[in-house]
Amino acid sequence: MNKTLRNIILSISVFFILWFIIYFFIGEYIDLEFSNPIFSKTFPKILTFLCAVSIYTLFLISIRRAYGWSFLNILQFFMGILFSLIPIFLFQFFSLNKCANWKVDKIYKKTLYQSKISSSETIKLIEVNCTEARKKSIKVERIVQITPLFISSSKIDTLKISNKNWMKL
Repeated sequence: MNKTLRNIILSISVFFILWFIIYFFIGEYIDLEFSNPIFSKTFPKILTFLCAVSIYTLFLISIRRAYGWSFLNILQFFMGILFSLIPIFLFQFFSLNKCANWKVDKIYKKTLYQSKISSSETIKLIEVNCTEARKKSIKVERIVQITPLFISSSKIDTLKISNKNWMKL
């Protein structure tokens, strides 16, 4: 295999594996979300699949053509299949949490405040529905539209909102 192509495949595979690790292990602590709620529910499944394919690809790249049908090559082939199942099992483990971020439905009820400084910054009343646990909660969050694809949401105390920076709607 061409060395440049090999390095590109290695880089992409490592990127998807790291993205999977960051998303599921510390993603709860990052305020960045997808603005499309349907895609935000589908994305973890796509990322899990890409991570599994990346792990399997790393094992396939390690197989040496010069060794032919050696025991080591066959072992690497089957170990790649086994290790590529790890992200799928981890996804199922993380899905045991009934109200994980990717399982809840967020319904934006009302825009309470609009920033006087930036039109992309609002404070909204959000209803969070967790259908599996049959829980509903209402939150007030500060939403910042970063790009058309991403928003940043964080909790905000409505008592600390000043009329100097925010316009009530």
